[in-house]
Amino acid sequence: MSFELPDLDTKTYDHLVAELIRAIPRYTTLWTDYNDTDPGITLVQLLGWLDESLLYQANRIPTLTDENFLRWVLGLAFSTNDTDYSRAARTVYDYDFQALRGTLATIEQGRAATKASLQRDVLLYLQRPYLALTLPNVELLAQQTNLMIEAQYEQQQDAEKNHLSPPPAPLYVQRAYAQARDEAIVAYVLSNAQWQYQYPQYPNNEYDNSADTMRRVLLLQPVDNGALERTLLKQVGVYLQPRVLAGNAVRVEAAELTEIDLKMTIRCTRSTAVAATLDALFALLYGYLLPTGGPGGTGWAYGHAPSADELKHLVLGVPGVDALDAFDYAFYPTIVLAKMAELGANTLLAALPGGNTAMLYGGLPQLRCLDVTATTQPA
Repeated sequence: MSFELPDLDTKTYDHLVAELIRAIPRYTTLWTDYNDTDPGITLVQLLGWLDESLLYQANRIPTLTDENFLRWVLGLAFSTNDTDYSRAARTVYDYDFQALRGTLATIEQGRAATKASLQRDVLLYLQRPYLALTLPNVELLAQQTNLMIEAQYEQQQDAEKNHLSPPPAPLYVQRAYAQARDEAIVAYVLSNAQWQYQYPQYPNNEYDNSADTMRRVLLLQPVDNGALERTLLKQVGVYLQPRVLAGNAVRVEAAELTEIDLKMTIRCTRSTAVAATLDALFALLYGYLLPTGGPGGTGWAYGHAPSADELKHLVLGVPGVDALDAFDYAFYPTIVLAKMAELGANTLLAALPGGNTAMLYGGLPQLRCLDVTATTQPA
């Protein structure tokens, strides 16, 4: 983005003098002669003339001033200069600094730069955090790790371009969630690893011979991305490490995923195409229960569980759905041994009486099973 400098030269000499004279009674009641013959008014007129001249000059800031401000921000008189930080910027992957340095190099090569483009580049550099001081800083910096990962992957591709098989594609940071825990900041990283789902033959064919009832089941399939996930967490840690002040602690962990099972029976209107209704319902619930879905499609807040009422409202809002006859919503937390031991979960669960136990939610939702039976039969 760029900012538009305000037009400072908007007041004439007469306006300035009139404002100064109108302000006199706020400071003294003894000054009552506002005619041009009064020596004080002569001084006010002189100040008005000086003010108008200063406004005119301030409104004529040349592009060269913006270029020099860019140099001051970089700490470089010329793009070819080498300073301690310009050398360190390469080793700590400060891409914002490198990009702004590239802007200076472009100007030195004779390419004209506008005030708007200079302002935009400098503002982008100044507005992006470098140090991991706050939770939003950590989240933004963790996502900036993708720039380092992409650069390293391109280097790896160049180094192995003569090999028959290309290097495996890395995982990237899809979202990062920073939370304070035990006097430290923990960055929970959600990768862009694709989850695999399948419609198993049974029970999806359970009602093949029925004209008014269908059942559809979607199941999450196991995929082993452990090595790639660990590599990603290590890369995020490497990127954040030089950006953490001494005495502060920032840890990087994989985002906790809570598996969700959703089973329901819906009743559709007689004129409804059941298959089309199921298509719409599955597309809606699948997208809603993604970590990047949620209300408004802006993503789930870390640790905020989808509520049964929200899900029911979504289901009943699908065209063709007339009623919700049965609804079973359950979730199962990721097993985190240290946390379970701290909670005494094993002892607690073993001591509970029979029946459904209380559900423990943490992190982000991961749809494990979506089982929907739809019928047009009347209740």
